Amino acid sequence: GAAAVEMALVTPLLVAMIIGIIDFSRIFNAEIQLSQAAREGARLASLRPQAGTNTMDPNDLLDIQTRARNAAPNPAFGAPLPLSGVVVLQPYCTSSSSTTAVAWVRVNYVFNGIYWMNGTTLSQEAKMRCGA
Repeated sequence: GAAAVEMALVTPLLVAMIIGIIDFSRIFNAEIQLSQAAREGARLASLRPQAGTNTMDPNDLLDIQTRARNAAPNPAFGAPLPLSGVVVLQPYCTSSSSTTAVAWVRVNYVFNGIYWMNGTTLSQEAKMRCGA
């Protein structure tokens, strides 16, 4: 009888710890994938100089978003990263950009946890020097 009482007291804590470990590993996986996605988007943006303009061709912007999305196929082992989650903050490098000019990409993902942090937006940014 004493073992059943002890088990009844310990089981909820054990289950909560296991679910917490699973959620933490999913968050960690999502952060790694988002970091890679932001880096891939920034890399592509930095290698696509525009001819002396401060605007980017919509096709180039779509290419950057698609490349970033493909670099994070299933963050947190869940739904794919939406294209709207890839925000290109500084989307262009001109052919005459200085060595300090950067391409800048932010990737956002809404994490749906099992136990905690449900609906939290995870975000990663990457900056890369133009022409690097």
